[in-house]
Amino acid sequence: MPQLGLVLNHTALFALFELRRLCQTRSGLMTLAATAVIWCLILYSLILPATKLVNSLMSTNTQVRVLGSNILQHLGNWPTPELTLYWLLSLFMLPIFCIFFTANQLCSDKERGTLRFLSLRTSRLAMLLGRFAGQMLVQSSLILLSLIATLAILAWNNKGLSWAILESALVIWLNLLLILLPFTALMSVFSALAANTKLAITLAIVSLGVGAALLSWLTSAVPSLAFVHSYLLGAQVAKLATVQGWQTLQFATLPLLQTLVLLLVAYGILKRRAL
Repeated sequence: MPQLGLVLNHTALFALFELRRLCQTRSGLMTLAATAVIWCLILYSLILPATKLVNSLMSTNTQVRVLGSNILQHLGNWPTPELTLYWLLSLFMLPIFCIFFTANQLCSDKERGTLRFLSLRTSRLAMLLGRFAGQMLVQSSLILLSLIATLAILAWNNKGLSWAILESALVIWLNLLLILLPFTALMSVFSALAANTKLAITLAIVSLGVGAALLSWLTSAVPSLAFVHSYLLGAQVAKLATVQGWQTLQFATLPLLQTLVLLLVAYGILKRRAL
């Protein structure tokens, strides 16, 4: 038990260090600024014009179908079109950003040689979990900032916020974190495996692309293996797009299990590699 407590204590220290680095370093402040600019552009160029279009279509009861599905039906899942559009954009954009954003969990320490220095004072498990938890803390903060910006625009347009809107924002925030958990853990694997950040990103993209292509070929040759698609990273995203509220948490089991497996793989790699 004391050993477990020490690991958890060191994990928390690493995680808080990552969060402080976001707020107190030049690179972290640049990340915050870039995030603010990107989401301002998304809100101004995509969400606001799309909201006006959706309101117009819904007011005229126009049926808009994509691949046989009435998209307006899904756009009405959340209290306001702004939240729905934010939700749909985030579902598909954030996992891609996550691969690039979280690639440098262990790589820079390996390049500088500080990983070996840190391993003399803490366990490799604490380093791995701390960097992973730190990346999740940083991402949760950035998502929260983008949600606050969306709520501010929403409040301006609707002259206020209701409890239903705030509750929906909380649900969206929790679900986006669940979606990013396995992708962040995946980059823990490649960060432990690769010598630098660029190589980690390259390995992740190539592995995901080649893996998806091979699986598509395999399932076309052996249709009985089609069920494997439902266990891939991000497999629950399409289902999440069609539900709302706390019902979305029914899909939380898959990303949690994927995260656990990937972190075990990352720890196995880190434990066997020379630092």
